[in-house]
Amino acid sequence: MTFKNKLYLFLSIVVLLMTFVAIFQNFETIHFIGFETEIIWIPIWIAVVILPLLNLYEIATNIQDYSKYYWLALGINLVTIFYIIRYYKIELF
Repeated sequence: MTFKNKLYLFLSIVVLLMTFVAIFQNFETIHFIGFETEIIWIPIWIAVVILPLLNLYEIATNIQDYSKYYWLALGINLVTIFYIIRYYKIELF
């Protein structure tokens, strides 16, 4: 299915752009599940969790069909995760 890999790549690029917009702009602050956050971060967090898992699933299940779109989307997802970790100053080590 050629549409799915391009859709995942497009969504990964959109989430990366949304992350840059969220970092540099101020949005309305809401209370969500017990903590205070800006409204734009909720879809970004959801996408950052789901999109890499979907890309990994497609890469693992389509072993015969090498698709650079899934790998590129996964790389963009990792860059997005890196910027989110830097923005929230999360120390992993």
